[in-house]
Amino acid sequence: MRKILFLLMFAFSVGCAYGQSEVVVAGDNVCLRLYPNESSKWMGANAPHFYTGERLRCVGQTNGYYKVVYHGDYYYLPKRYGRPRGTTHRSTVKPVSFSYIVISGDNVCFRTQPNENSKVMGGQYKHLYTGDYLPCTGIVGNYYQVTYDGGYYYIPKKYGRPRY
Repeated sequence: MRKILFLLMFAFSVGCAYGQSEVVVAGDNVCLRLYPNESSKWMGANAPHFYTGERLRCVGQTNGYYKVVYHGDYYYLPKRYGRPRGTTHRSTVKPVSFSYIVISGDNVCFRTQPNENSKVMGGQYKHLYTGDYLPCTGIVGNYYQVTYDGGYYYIPKKYGRPRY
């Protein structure tokens, strides 16, 4: 009975450790999988491709794959293309005293990381316009961290105004 209890507690702690971690992509032109196997690559015109250094939130692992979150949905990244890295970037986010930001610009793009090189582009992504409101969860450098459609994104401070 003690062994079973220990194994359950160990599995839970491992799951929790991965529940708040990131995986850094270690390869170029890497495709996510819809299921944890090689035959289920996410293909097609809207399939994203990832490159060395990009980060994805990791929520677990199974059968040689990391279970990752991308735009609020779960996908699988082969372990050979990922390197686990501690806690997510949200741990470096400074808390804010306001709840929302209002966008002050037209055709503003979300960023997946707090930098200009990580714009979320393409026809399937929402662009923001003056007057749009987004819940704000913190600040990272010169970016507001916002939530949208179940994911965390970044908006440059020059395009956002705090609202309480």
